[in-house]
Amino acid sequence: MTDQLEMLRDALRGRYDPVREVGRGGMATVYLAQDVKHNRPVAVKVLRPDLAASIAVTRFLKEIEIAAQLNHPHIVPLLDSGDVNGVLHFVMPFVEGPSVRALLNGEDPITLATALTITREAADALTYAHRKGLVHRDIKPENILLSEGHAVVADFGIAKAISTAGGNKLTQTGFAIGTVGYMSPEQAAGRSDLDERTDVYSLASVFYEMMVGEAPGMWVTDEAMKYRRFVDALPLHRERLDQLPAAVEQVLVQAMSMHRKERHTTPNEFASALEQAVQHKPAYDENQARGLIRYAAEQQAEHPTEEGALSLAAIQRIGAEVGLSPDRVRDAGQALDRPPVMPERGGIFGAPSKIDLERTLDVELPVEEFEALLEEVRAATGEVGRINETLGKSLSWNSLSFQNSFEGTGRLIHVMVKPKDGKTRIRITENGGVQQVFLAFGTVIGGGALGGFISGTVLSGIAPSWLAASIFAASWGATYVAARVSFRGFIRRRVRILSELLDRLSDHATTTTPPP
Repeated sequence: MTDQLEMLRDALRGRYDPVREVGRGGMATVYLAQDVKHNRPVAVKVLRPDLAASIAVTRFLKEIEIAAQLNHPHIVPLLDSGDVNGVLHFVMPFVEGPSVRALLNGEDPITLATALTITREAADALTYAHRKGLVHRDIKPENILLSEGHAVVADFGIAKAISTAGGNKLTQTGFAIGTVGYMSPEQAAGRSDLDERTDVYSLASVFYEMMVGEAPGMWVTDEAMKYRRFVDALPLHRERLDQLPAAVEQVLVQAMSMHRKERHTTPNEFASALEQAVQHKPAYDENQARGLIRYAAEQQAEHPTEEGALSLAAIQRIGAEVGLSPDRVRDAGQALDRPPVMPERGGIFGAPSKIDLERTLDVELPVEEFEALLEEVRAATGEVGRINETLGKSLSWNSLSFQNSFEGTGRLIHVMVKPKDGKTRIRITENGGVQQVFLAFGTVIGGGALGGFISGTVLSGIAPSWLAASIFAASWGATYVAARVSFRGFIRRRVRILSELLDRLSDHATTTTPPP
């Protein structure tokens, strides 16, 4: 028997009979003991001597009385506390079942169903305590135990009592209340105005570890909150997170936000969000869902309702309903981020004479990548073209096809790339005026020639002049319709080709440039 155990036995003689040490944490050492009076096993937790010396004992014992008032099926109750010959201790029932830490250290991984049950029961205990005005402050795998298959939370009120009784003296010693890896950012910063959302963070961290096998080791940045994914997750973590329903990761990102105002307001709210994320069964598989969202987005953009086109955020919410992660919806949105469909009417041939495509990316393309974009443009157009750089920070490329063919028609294709302020604007324009001029002359000359030939050879001297004029007009009209169909088909093909070029330029920019 160790000296510490002998000292404890002497201090508690007649009340508790310590048997052996069963655990050691950041604040206390835990001993299995026999309650002499009631003949039952108990857990006696003895505060570390250096910690006990740094706090006001009387204040600590008064604060811990609050925890003794808690009565909940998922809370390990406080049975006793005291200070005997400098041994500051508190007593709880001995829970024979394993802790969540023991489950994590076992050979078998914790299933999603088990993790949900543990989280729900622990959340219920925490929410109950919060209503009583008590924040746990040290939720971690070691403090969640299993008793007869149900989760029970231990050490309620201990962290708060130590913090209150220690005051400035405890701060000066450098002792941190809580456990690294599970502490919320505000708790790690030493803030005193902690509320229930710090326990939400810690409980979410425990659930994360039950699913991934390791503590998260990160605080969720604004970037991660934006995409509802752990953007900095380690490869092993990412592999296991991707095996979960997509909405589960979204819930965890929210619960573990660096900003507590972004988190769920209560542990029960967090647990309910997890269960809803898991229980929701999509009506479509992932490929069907992505196709459905693509088609719906295209239709909404082409024929917007009175409420207007769907925003990307709205489409992400729709995707979440069928189990799609927000980043995949965002990627699909970028792939579909094309200009509005060509108007049904425009110009004398029923289509606009100028194509104008533009896209703004959330990355700032380095000027070193201009050459690679030029290669994409040259490959798509089949010509070298003419380059113009503005102060070395933007790129302008003009094709030479049809240059100066007709006064005022200008260049056929213009590509502009302008990185600035963390974004990159790409614009592609094509002037179809040349084709319209050709078609206009062709329509007038071809229609007139055809009508004149028919009326001159077939009806000359036989039919009245009005019939010849009608035939002439009909011939010109038929030629115009053919020209109109040809030009509209030409413009549609050009829109498709240039849209594909815009996609390739955008893909290159986003894949070669890290996000800001």
